[in-house]
Amino acid sequence: MKINILVNGALYSSQASYSAWQYCLAACEAGHQISQVFFHQDAVAHGNMLSVVMSDEPDMVENWARFAEHYSVPLVICVSSAERRGVLNGALATEHAKTAANLHPSFSIAGLGTLTDASITSDRMVSFS
Repeated sequence: MKINILVNGALYSSQASYSAWQYCLAACEAGHQISQVFFHQDAVAHGNMLSVVMSDEPDMVENWARFAEHYSVPLVICVSSAERRGVLNGALATEHAKTAANLHPSFSIAGLGTLTDASITSDRMVSFS
């Protein structure tokens, strides 16, 4: 089964990220394919490579990065949500006259059309808020 994942919950003030990550691991181990993981609204903070994790918390940014590398799953950040929350790649930083980009290299930035396209070609879409 091909599954599209949508994460809406904030990086550390919500259980959404951890639950989505665990679900994706279990789905892949069971032989399913994750078409992409799309981070929307407050979840775009997952793409911020400058986030600092406390020693007693899981590093969800790196957990997602390792998952994406191991299973070849794209991690996509919503462009409009990212701009509002200051998560920028090089092109957006230049466009908005910012001095630096902070997008983690394991993530990409795209619009909601990417979510729609993946949903059309997937058997299921699972959302975590």
